[in-house]
Amino acid sequence: MSLIVLCAGGHARVVIEALLSRGTRPSAVTDRDSARVGTMCGGIPITGPDEDILKMKPDQVELANGLGNRASRSSSGLSARRELFDRFAALGYKFPVITHAATVVASDASLGEGAQVMAGVIIQPAARIGRNVLVNTRAVVEHDCQVGDHCHIAPGAVLCGGVLVGEGAHVGAGAVVLSGVSLGAGAVVAAGAVITKNVEAGAFVAATGNRTS
Repeated sequence: MSLIVLCAGGHARVVIEALLSRGTRPSAVTDRDSARVGTMCGGIPITGPDEDILKMKPDQVELANGLGNRASRSSSGLSARRELFDRFAALGYKFPVITHAATVVASDASLGEGAQVMAGVIIQPAARIGRNVLVNTRAVVEHDCQVGDHCHIAPGAVLCGGVLVGEGAHVGAGAVVLSGVSLGAGAVVAAGAVITKNVEAGAFVAATGNRTS
């Protein structure tokens, strides 16, 4: 069965490297920019738009979500990544779990469909990672954390024990969420923030700890 990476951006190259580290070479990359067709992404050819996937049956191909996000004060920026995943999943296409070879994942940790665990990540016992979650480079997810579907735990972020992260939330690079804290759905934690208290759904927390809705 072939594997195709959706969207030929920077995150797609990171996904390709993770796949290559496990000995899996994608057959193609898709991108909506027709000018990029015929060029390469991470050494893999860009063959056409996402719609080309529909020419293949779901039992003929697996997909990897190569779309990243850019969070802001008003949004986690994850809606497009979620919509891409949901569109093809609803049609029966499968997204395998992707883990870079240089990761540590506890034997009883759970990774949902399409979860991506990048180089240097540590996921500890009884952690639960949802569908289409991106745990990025060198992030740490400690014991008993629960990360909802479609979240992004950015590079170097640390979730201490028992943290609950609501669906579609973004935890910024280098942020630390202390033990037992809950982040509401769609919350955005800025890079470098230290979170000591629960965060409401859709709220933004700056590096100073100030919250806005």
